[in-house]
Amino acid sequence: MGMLPPDEDRGPHLVAMFWTYTSIAAAMTGLRFYARLQIRAVGLDDWMMLATVILFAIATSFVTYMASIGGSRHVYYLTMEQTLRAVKFSWISQPWAIFCFATGKASVAFLTLRFIGRNTFWRKWILYYIIVTIFIANGLGCIITFVQCDPPRALWTPDIPAKCWDPSVQLHYNYFLSAYNIAADIVLAILPATFISGLNLRREKKIALCVLLSLGFVAAIFSGLKVRYLDKLGARTDFTWNAYDIQVWTGAEAFVMMVCGNVPPLQVLWDRYVTHKLDSSWSRTPLKYHSNGSNGNYSGSEKSGPSRHLNSSNSSQKGPSHTQVVAASYDAALPRYPGQIYATTNVEVHGHAVNRDFV
Repeated sequence: MGMLPPDEDRGPHLVAMFWTYTSIAAAMTGLRFYARLQIRAVGLDDWMMLATVILFAIATSFVTYMASIGGSRHVYYLTMEQTLRAVKFSWISQPWAIFCFATGKASVAFLTLRFIGRNTFWRKWILYYIIVTIFIANGLGCIITFVQCDPPRALWTPDIPAKCWDPSVQLHYNYFLSAYNIAADIVLAILPATFISGLNLRREKKIALCVLLSLGFVAAIFSGLKVRYLDKLGARTDFTWNAYDIQVWTGAEAFVMMVCGNVPPLQVLWDRYVTHKLDSSWSRTPLKYHSNGSNGNYSGSEKSGPSRHLNSSNSSQKGPSHTQVVAASYDAALPRYPGQIYATTNVEVHGHAVNRDFV
């Protein structure tokens, strides 16, 4: 027998990393719900992201317990009882981490659906297809984790009679699942560019909105980095040590997905507390008018926003007026919610007096 590797415990690092990820993701999701509740706009994308954080927190709890009993050390330095329990909770933690990718990507898809108009039939069906198939693909990944052995506890109890698939079955499916998750991230990142370019927005607003909705590219990169470690799932010797890298990259991938999925809805907090485009009632800051003279011409300005212009001729005449309001802003790209009143950041009002004799 050759020389044994040094007895190194990577558990504390793994636990610290997972709980840091969980804390940041939970804080961002909490801020997301705070922002959405303020504008009365909580939707399916928010609930899906909440489910993602909960699933990841459960996986983090299992990883914490697994690490506490030596689940990140070489198996050669563990007792038989420690080995069985560490391997058991390593397997149990996997489905929670796998399925959080389904809910996380579904959250991004539902968020994109908020921005799509009624006439974009093919885009809607692409998004619905991604939502359904991503649940099926990741759900099968969870099922395969345990049905590969009959009974399932043979995964962590090797000395009992059992029928198990070849480890390559799960390995090959995980390659497929990773490829499909990467493809979904790329499609969800590219799709917004196909309709944002046609919105009636200034160029900088289009770019900002496109960047926010295309952060999935970052998640796709981390998914690609994880693939190189998938082959270690097929290793059944020194499992506690070999599973460490895949656990690290799975946690990192899930964290990036949750952060990127939470950033776009937090823009309303940026507008409220940083740029002050929103007032304390969470509506666009009101117009403030000042007179340019006795001819009835007024100009308006808004804090941290574009200027407004109100031009009224013959305003001293009595009688009703006919008013035309021309409005356009990046708010037009935001989702519409029943019962809400929407403001705009660019307003022009042109009025002229109407002769009472014709009314």
